[in-house]
Amino acid sequence: MNGFGFFALCGAVVLSAVFAVRWARGVALRRALLDLPNERSSHRVPVPRLGGAAFVPLVWLALTGLALGTGRLDGVAGALLAGVAGLYGISLADDFLNLPSGVRFAVQGAVAGLLLAALVVRQPAGYDFLGAWLGNGPGWTGWVSVAGLGLWLVGTVNLYNFMDGIDGIAGVQAVVAGLAWALWGAWVGAAGVLALGALVAAAAAGFLTLNWPPARIFMGDAGSTVLGFLLAAAPLLAAQEAPGAVPFDRLLIAGALVLWPFLLDGTFTLFRRLAKRENILQAHRSHLYQRLVIAGRSHQTVTLVYGALAGVGVGLGSRVVLGVPGAVPWAVGGVGILFAGLWSWVGWEEARGRRVAP
Repeated sequence: MNGFGFFALCGAVVLSAVFAVRWARGVALRRALLDLPNERSSHRVPVPRLGGAAFVPLVWLALTGLALGTGRLDGVAGALLAGVAGLYGISLADDFLNLPSGVRFAVQGAVAGLLLAALVVRQPAGYDFLGAWLGNGPGWTGWVSVAGLGLWLVGTVNLYNFMDGIDGIAGVQAVVAGLAWALWGAWVGAAGVLALGALVAAAAAGFLTLNWPPARIFMGDAGSTVLGFLLAAAPLLAAQEAPGAVPFDRLLIAGALVLWPFLLDGTFTLFRRLAKRENILQAHRSHLYQRLVIAGRSHQTVTLVYGALAGVGVGLGSRVVLGVPGAVPWAVGGVGILFAGLWSWVGWEEARGRRVAP
């Protein structure tokens, strides 16, 4: 497909997502498929929750069509598409049936394992994917790499899902990260990753037309888990598609940098809850972004701040992908300073709220 055709496809996905989420909202309203507010919610009125159910199939169909049209429907592409379908199905069921956490984790683990197995089997000649993360060492080193990458995939799926708690935040993160991977895919010569990033951004942009604060539809697990999976898979796919263009560790670091507001907020809150002996599988409102909303900041303000922080991650990640000397230490230090600032802002807002409370 030429450049014009691809841009037309992305435009079609945006428009299709715009109409699809409106159709899904109508269905949800007619059938009372609503997210009802409770003491842990950040919204105050019932809101339909089929947004992800509407736009994820568009991404899947576009990726499948591109793979078939370009003759790239190999084992890796098949595993990726099967993984999207599996996560979509189990997450959509969980949206309505509240499935046991063990069932969800089992499917997520199977999806991650399938993709990693396909990457190992289809690794390019002369490129050791097993040892690509921790180095081309003997035996156990490669398997530690695979276990770590499995944790990266499953962990990102869940952290992205955890962070989908206020209007617009998960959609904006998907647009920023999707555009970043479209750019980086072009830089390293990974056309498939370019397409994946652009299509994710296109679908999320269409979804945001009804999810921008105040949201008239929510994404639901069927959207957030798939987005987390695709964005976590992007550095692995780039390494497989353009072997040697950029060291794999730099691609993985860049992938983490573009998602850093979600990854650090989610991980920080997880360990904070563990330290308090709380049930980490129970819904809560203790993420930093949720605490900002509780303290009085609007959904729009918090969403824009998190989007801007992800944008800084794109800039830092671009330096890492390009191999700028000192890019990794600068990125680590910059993210550390920004996270400390975010945490301090939360504390200041909460203290201000206590001062003005009657």
